[in-house]
Amino acid sequence: MALILRADVDKPFGNSSFTRRVMSKFSEDIATYYCPSMGYLSHLEKFLTFCNKNNISGYIYFRICTRPSEIVKELMIAGGHKAGMHAEDTRTFESFSGELETLKKISGMSFSTFTKHGSGELKLGKYHYPVYEPDRYSEWAKTSGCGFHFGNMIASSPEDIENRNGFYSHMFWIEKDYRNKGFDKIEDLVELAKKKDIPVLIHPCNFISSAETRSEFIKLVELAKLENVNWILPY
Repeated sequence: MALILRADVDKPFGNSSFTRRVMSKFSEDIATYYCPSMGYLSHLEKFLTFCNKNNISGYIYFRICTRPSEIVKELMIAGGHKAGMHAEDTRTFESFSGELETLKKISGMSFSTFTKHGSGELKLGKYHYPVYEPDRYSEWAKTSGCGFHFGNMIASSPEDIENRNGFYSHMFWIEKDYRNKGFDKIEDLVELAKKKDIPVLIHPCNFISSAETRSEFIKLVELAKLENVNWILPY
Protein backbone atom coordinates (compact mmCIF):
# COMPACT_ATOMS: atom_id res chain seq x y z
CA MET A 1 0.00 0.00 0.00
CA ALA A 2 1.20 3.54 -0.71
CA LEU A 3 0.73 7.29 -1.05
CA ILE A 4 -0.44 8.99 -4.26
CA LEU A 5 0.67 12.57 -4.90
CA ARG A 6 -1.71 15.04 -6.55
CA ALA A 7 -0.44 18.59 -7.09
CA ASP A 8 -2.77 21.29 -8.45
CA VAL A 9 -0.86 24.12 -10.14
CA ASP A 10 -3.21 27.03 -9.52
CA LYS A 11 -1.00 30.14 -9.50
CA PRO A 12 1.11 31.16 -12.55
CA PHE A 13 3.53 33.24 -10.49
CA GLY A 14 2.86 31.81 -7.05
CA ASN A 15 1.57 33.67 -4.00
CA SER A 16 4.66 34.19 -1.85
CA SER A 17 4.57 37.99 -2.10
CA PHE A 18 2.11 40.78 -2.86
CA THR A 19 3.65 41.27 -6.31
CA ARG A 20 3.40 37.57 -7.16
CA ARG A 21 -0.21 37.42 -5.97
CA VAL A 22 -1.11 40.39 -8.18
CA MET A 23 0.68 38.92 -11.20
CA SER A 24 -1.03 35.57 -10.71
CA LYS A 25 -4.44 37.21 -10.34
CA PHE A 26 -3.94 39.31 -13.47
CA SER A 27 -2.98 36.24 -15.49
CA GLU A 28 -5.92 34.22 -14.12
CA ASP A 29 -8.61 36.88 -14.48
CA ILE A 30 -7.63 39.31 -17.22
CA ALA A 31 -4.94 38.26 -19.69
CA THR A 32 -2.96 35.05 -19.50
CA TYR A 33 0.74 35.70 -19.99
CA TYR A 34 3.90 33.63 -19.88
CA CYS A 35 7.05 35.33 -18.59
CA PRO A 36 9.85 33.08 -17.27
CA SER A 37 12.04 36.09 -16.43
CA MET A 38 9.37 37.25 -13.95
CA GLY A 39 9.31 33.93 -12.08
CA TYR A 40 6.60 32.10 -13.99
CA LEU A 41 6.10 28.69 -12.28
CA SER A 42 9.27 29.13 -10.21
CA HIS A 43 7.37 27.74 -7.21
CA LEU A 44 6.52 24.61 -9.18
CA GLU A 45 10.16 24.22 -10.24
CA LYS A 46 11.21 24.22 -6.59
CA PHE A 47 8.47 21.80 -5.61
CA LEU A 48 9.30 19.34 -8.41
CA THR A 49 13.01 19.59 -7.59
CA PHE A 50 12.21 18.60 -4.00
CA CYS A 51 10.04 15.69 -5.16
CA ASN A 52 12.67 14.48 -7.62
CA LYS A 53 15.39 14.52 -4.96
CA ASN A 54 13.14 12.36 -2.78
CA ASN A 55 12.13 9.97 -5.58
CA ILE A 56 8.47 11.01 -5.48
CA SER A 57 6.53 10.88 -8.74
CA GLY A 58 3.08 12.44 -8.84
CA TYR A 59 0.17 13.65 -10.90
CA ILE A 60 0.66 17.35 -11.69
CA TYR A 61 -2.45 19.22 -12.84
CA PHE A 62 -2.17 22.36 -14.98
CA ARG A 63 -4.55 25.13 -15.92
CA ILE A 64 -4.22 26.98 -19.22
CA CYS A 65 -2.76 29.93 -17.29
CA THR A 66 -0.20 27.59 -15.67
CA ARG A 67 0.79 25.60 -18.73
CA PRO A 68 4.17 23.85 -18.31
CA SER A 69 7.31 25.82 -19.09
CA GLU A 70 10.32 24.17 -20.71
CA ILE A 71 12.09 23.85 -17.34
CA VAL A 72 8.99 22.30 -15.80
CA LYS A 73 8.75 19.83 -18.69
CA GLU A 74 12.34 18.76 -18.05
CA LEU A 75 11.66 18.32 -14.33
CA MET A 76 8.48 16.37 -15.11
CA ILE A 77 10.40 13.94 -17.32
CA ALA A 78 13.29 13.62 -14.87
CA GLY A 79 10.93 12.79 -12.01
CA GLY A 80 8.61 10.48 -13.92
CA HIS A 81 5.60 12.69 -13.18
CA LYS A 82 2.33 12.56 -15.12
CA ALA A 83 0.69 15.70 -16.47
CA GLY A 84 -3.02 16.35 -16.15
CA MET A 85 -5.46 19.18 -16.83
CA HIS A 86 -6.95 21.16 -13.95
CA ALA A 87 -10.24 21.79 -15.74
CA GLU A 88 -11.95 25.18 -15.53
CA ASP A 89 -14.52 25.56 -18.32
CA THR A 90 -16.74 22.60 -17.45
CA ARG A 91 -20.07 24.11 -18.53
CA THR A 92 -20.46 21.47 -21.23
CA PHE A 93 -18.54 18.53 -22.63
CA GLU A 94 -17.74 20.70 -25.65
CA SER A 95 -16.19 23.46 -23.54
CA PHE A 96 -14.23 20.88 -21.54
CA SER A 97 -12.95 19.22 -24.72
CA GLY A 98 -12.01 22.59 -26.19
CA GLU A 99 -10.03 23.47 -23.08
CA LEU A 100 -8.21 20.14 -23.20
CA GLU A 101 -7.27 20.60 -26.86
CA THR A 102 -6.09 24.17 -26.20
CA LEU A 103 -3.88 23.04 -23.32
CA LYS A 104 -2.37 20.29 -25.46
CA LYS A 105 -1.67 22.75 -28.28
CA ILE A 106 -0.06 25.52 -26.24
CA SER A 107 2.00 23.15 -24.10
CA GLY A 108 3.03 20.59 -26.70
CA MET A 109 2.20 17.86 -24.19
CA SER A 110 -0.39 15.12 -23.82
CA PHE A 111 -2.69 14.90 -20.80
CA SER A 112 -4.12 11.55 -19.76
CA THR A 113 -5.97 12.68 -16.63
CA PHE A 114 -7.90 15.68 -15.31
CA THR A 115 -9.25 17.17 -12.09
CA LYS A 116 -11.68 20.03 -11.45
CA HIS A 117 -10.43 23.47 -10.43
CA GLY A 118 -12.49 24.60 -7.43
CA SER A 119 -15.11 22.81 -5.37
CA GLY A 120 -18.27 24.61 -6.38
CA GLU A 121 -18.32 27.87 -4.42
CA LEU A 122 -16.05 30.56 -5.88
CA LYS A 123 -15.28 31.75 -9.41
CA LEU A 124 -11.52 31.34 -9.60
CA GLY A 125 -10.49 32.74 -12.96
CA LYS A 126 -11.62 34.26 -16.23
CA TYR A 127 -12.66 30.92 -17.75
CA HIS A 128 -13.63 29.17 -14.54
CA TYR A 129 -17.10 27.64 -14.18
CA PRO A 130 -17.53 27.21 -10.41
CA VAL A 131 -20.11 24.41 -10.32
CA TYR A 132 -18.63 21.09 -9.18
CA GLU A 133 -20.27 18.09 -10.90
CA PRO A 134 -18.14 14.95 -10.48
CA ASP A 135 -20.74 12.57 -11.92
CA ARG A 136 -20.67 14.46 -15.22
CA TYR A 137 -16.87 14.45 -15.26
CA SER A 138 -16.84 10.68 -14.83
CA GLU A 139 -18.96 10.38 -17.98
CA TRP A 140 -16.71 12.80 -19.85
CA ALA A 141 -13.70 10.69 -18.86
CA LYS A 142 -15.22 7.70 -20.64
CA THR A 143 -15.97 9.74 -23.76
CA SER A 144 -12.69 11.63 -23.94
CA GLY A 145 -10.33 8.90 -22.76
CA CYS A 146 -8.87 11.36 -20.24
CA GLY A 147 -9.10 9.77 -16.79
CA PHE A 148 -10.93 11.38 -13.88
CA HIS A 149 -9.49 9.76 -10.75
CA PHE A 150 -9.56 12.40 -8.00
CA GLY A 151 -12.40 14.45 -6.57
CA ASN A 152 -12.14 17.55 -4.38
CA MET A 153 -13.95 16.54 -1.21
CA ILE A 154 -12.19 16.77 2.16
CA ALA A 155 -11.81 13.48 4.04
CA SER A 156 -13.35 13.70 7.50
CA SER A 157 -12.34 10.15 8.46
CA PRO A 158 -10.13 7.34 7.12
CA GLU A 159 -13.27 5.65 5.79
CA ASP A 160 -13.87 8.55 3.40
CA ILE A 161 -10.79 7.66 1.38
CA GLU A 162 -11.85 4.73 -0.78
CA ASN A 163 -11.12 3.78 -4.36
CA ARG A 164 -14.49 3.24 -6.02
CA ASN A 165 -14.11 2.05 -9.60
CA GLY A 166 -10.84 3.93 -10.01
CA PHE A 167 -12.11 7.15 -8.41
CA TYR A 168 -11.27 8.77 -5.08
CA SER A 169 -13.98 11.30 -4.16
CA HIS A 170 -12.17 12.49 -1.01
CA MET A 171 -8.62 13.76 -0.52
CA PHE A 172 -6.24 14.23 2.38
CA TRP A 173 -5.14 17.86 1.96
CA ILE A 174 -1.63 18.89 2.97
CA GLU A 175 -2.88 22.43 3.66
CA LYS A 176 -4.19 22.33 7.23
CA ASP A 177 -7.01 24.80 6.53
CA TYR A 178 -8.59 22.14 4.32
CA ARG A 179 -8.51 19.28 6.80
CA ASN A 180 -11.28 17.93 8.98
CA LYS A 181 -10.50 17.56 12.68
CA GLY A 182 -11.63 13.94 12.52
CA PHE A 183 -8.72 13.08 10.26
CA ASP A 184 -5.93 15.65 10.31
CA LYS A 185 -2.67 14.12 11.55
CA ILE A 186 0.22 13.20 9.26
CA GLU A 187 1.05 10.27 11.54
CA ASP A 188 -2.44 8.82 11.08
CA LEU A 189 -2.17 9.33 7.34
CA VAL A 190 1.04 7.30 7.11
CA GLU A 191 -0.40 4.52 9.26
CA LEU A 192 -3.43 4.34 6.98
CA ALA A 193 -1.17 4.23 3.91
CA LYS A 194 0.26 0.97 5.23
CA LYS A 195 -3.17 -0.58 4.71
CA LYS A 196 -4.44 1.05 1.51
CA ASP A 197 -3.44 3.55 -1.17
CA ILE A 198 -4.04 7.14 -0.06
CA PRO A 199 -4.14 10.22 -2.36
CA VAL A 200 -2.78 13.45 -0.89
CA LEU A 201 -3.36 16.89 -2.38
CA ILE A 202 -1.01 19.88 -2.30
CA HIS A 203 -0.73 23.18 -4.14
CA PRO A 204 2.93 23.86 -5.06
CA CYS A 205 2.46 27.61 -4.54
CA ASN A 206 1.68 26.92 -0.87
CA PHE A 207 4.71 24.66 -0.53
CA ILE A 208 6.73 27.82 -1.15
CA SER A 209 4.59 30.54 0.47
CA SER A 210 3.44 28.68 3.60
CA ALA A 211 6.01 27.45 6.11
CA GLU A 212 3.32 25.30 7.70
CA THR A 213 2.36 23.59 4.44
CA ARG A 214 6.01 23.00 3.53
CA SER A 215 6.72 21.60 7.00
CA GLU A 216 3.73 19.27 6.82
CA PHE A 217 4.71 17.90 3.42
CA ILE A 218 8.34 17.41 4.44
CA LYS A 219 7.14 15.68 7.59
CA LEU A 220 5.00 13.35 5.46
CA VAL A 221 7.91 12.56 3.13
CA GLU A 222 10.31 11.83 5.98
CA LEU A 223 7.82 9.75 7.96
CA ALA A 224 6.87 7.75 4.87
CA LYS A 225 10.55 6.92 4.34
CA LEU A 226 10.91 5.89 7.98
CA GLU A 227 7.84 3.64 7.78
CA ASN A 228 8.73 2.23 4.33
CA VAL A 229 5.62 3.67 2.69
CA ASN A 230 6.11 4.23 -1.05
CA TRP A 231 4.69 6.76 -3.50
CA ILE A 232 2.99 5.30 -6.58
CA LEU A 233 1.33 6.27 -9.88
CA PRO A 234 -1.55 3.79 -10.20
CA TYR A 235 -3.12 5.28 -13.34
